[in-house]
Amino acid sequence: MSEMELGDLHPYILRALRNPSKRLLGAGHAITPEAKSTVKAIANRLQVARRLDIEDDLLTEIFEQASWKNLTKDQGNLPVRYMTENIVQAHDELRLPFKNCWVEFSGKIFNDQMRSHNWAVGSTDLKKAKGMDGNKEFDRVGVFCIQPKENQMDFHCFASIKGDSVAYMSILGRSLKGNQQPAKPKTEKAMRHLSILLFGMDFKNDPISEAAAGYVDMLSKAATTQAPEIFGEENTRMVFEEYLEPWAPYLTRVAWEALRVLNYPWVAKEPARVEHSRKGKRPNVTPSDSYYRCKVVLPKPDGVETRPVEIRKEAYGKRLHQVRGHWRVYKDEFKNVKSRTWITEHRRGNAKLGVVHKDYHLTTKKNKDASDE
Repeated sequence: MSEMELGDLHPYILRALRNPSKRLLGAGHAITPEAKSTVKAIANRLQVARRLDIEDDLLTEIFEQASWKNLTKDQGNLPVRYMTENIVQAHDELRLPFKNCWVEFSGKIFNDQMRSHNWAVGSTDLKKAKGMDGNKEFDRVGVFCIQPKENQMDFHCFASIKGDSVAYMSILGRSLKGNQQPAKPKTEKAMRHLSILLFGMDFKNDPISEAAAGYVDMLSKAATTQAPEIFGEENTRMVFEEYLEPWAPYLTRVAWEALRVLNYPWVAKEPARVEHSRKGKRPNVTPSDSYYRCKVVLPKPDGVETRPVEIRKEAYGKRLHQVRGHWRVYKDEFKNVKSRTWITEHRRGNAKLGVVHKDYHLTTKKNKDASDE
């Protein structure tokens, strides 16, 4: 198949999920009712996910950010404490702007970045896994981020493949379980194994006690998610035990970095105002729905106060619209930051006037059409 344009992967994956046995790499040919139920649940969430399309220029900029540079310098041959501290800091800052969001970016630029560190590129080279022979590289990549519970975040990787009509879905998902305690304590061997699968962090001969504060606790509350009913017990076992998706932790990490750049703080100033009474009847208004892609210019320079541009005001109010989760910063009269809090996604406006649906186009290019909401 020909190379995709930005934003094309989302509908392509939805199409693949409607017929996984033919369109999903490695899926069993005899899809059971249980597998159909699992696939349908993923597709239903993906259908309503807010889309965050990352332009190539912004993806390149993300790879220049300090948090990514500090993870990858010296090709990752860094002290254990340094590497794990970087991962903990990224994890602590991680927030999903929507409970279901789709982060899409270029697989080619991702693979070029991985090659520059001599790390595994995203491809179909899964060695022994049945039905996955060959070595075709990813074209476009999507990371599906889900928040099924307040303190849980799950990540699933998808991709289109150069020269092939089937789609890739990672056999293992990644689940960060916040404040949930594991059913039973994990052994050190299990923790080391999960460290590689979830974050690409290999302790090698170093003791796990060398990890930065918070890393072991974070690992103890994390897990892989598996769907053997789709990919088969044998394939699932091999991918888990033999690390057959070495690129997946870094696909997930790129999504984290993109969300971090998007989650810039909003500093809202609310000047005092006097409301004057208005007389007259409210006329009948014909409700209307609309969809558009909101262009957001990133990254925001440090110290710049920003606030969301309001959805266009209708003649008699605002239509119902979704506001993404964001950091809210409170400052004193001297503009010193006093506190910061995360505001979860919510809805504003009047549904009787209609509904505004929007996805996000994230770029570094400034122009008159760019708007932050």
